[in-house]
Amino acid sequence: MTFTPHGRHLIAGEWVGGEEFFENEPAFGPAHRFSMGTVELVERAAEAAEEAFWSYGYASRKDRAAFLTAIADGIEARGADITAIGCQETGLPEARLNGERARTTGQLRLFAETILKGDYLDRRHDPALPDRKPLPRPDLRLMQRPIGPVAVFGASNFPLAFSVAGGDTAAALAAGCPVVV
Repeated sequence: MTFTPHGRHLIAGEWVGGEEFFENEPAFGPAHRFSMGTVELVERAAEAAEEAFWSYGYASRKDRAAFLTAIADGIEARGADITAIGCQETGLPEARLNGERARTTGQLRLFAETILKGDYLDRRHDPALPDRKPLPRPDLRLMQRPIGPVAVFGASNFPLAFSVAGGDTAAALAAGCPVVV
């Protein structure tokens, strides 16, 4: 393994840690120290996600697809390290985590392809009918828009596919919602 967990939190592009730490209890290998996720750090992450929403939430589908693809590429580039850390921390076999990692990158790429196609969009436009009786009808438009940041609570029994970068996170990012994991 070429990567050693550093135990900090990524908030708004900056690796931060608190003053309190805990040590994990991996299935095998050395323990690592991790910064506690304090109320202040969670609040800071939520505020950063809200701020990011005002740009990311209005990014084009092409930009969001490129972001999801870049995440998948990054996971694949670090695949051996991700699997080694996952095996150490969970005790799950390498083959299981390799499969789960492939599922995760597959989900990210699937969402990227889906948002590029735009087939999922339910856009409707009912033009105004100013002469309608008994009352005129205004111009009505329906479109899907992201609603804001999303919190994802990962599953420890599926550390990749249902956790940090899995389907819930991929879906939220595809929709234009920043994520706090």
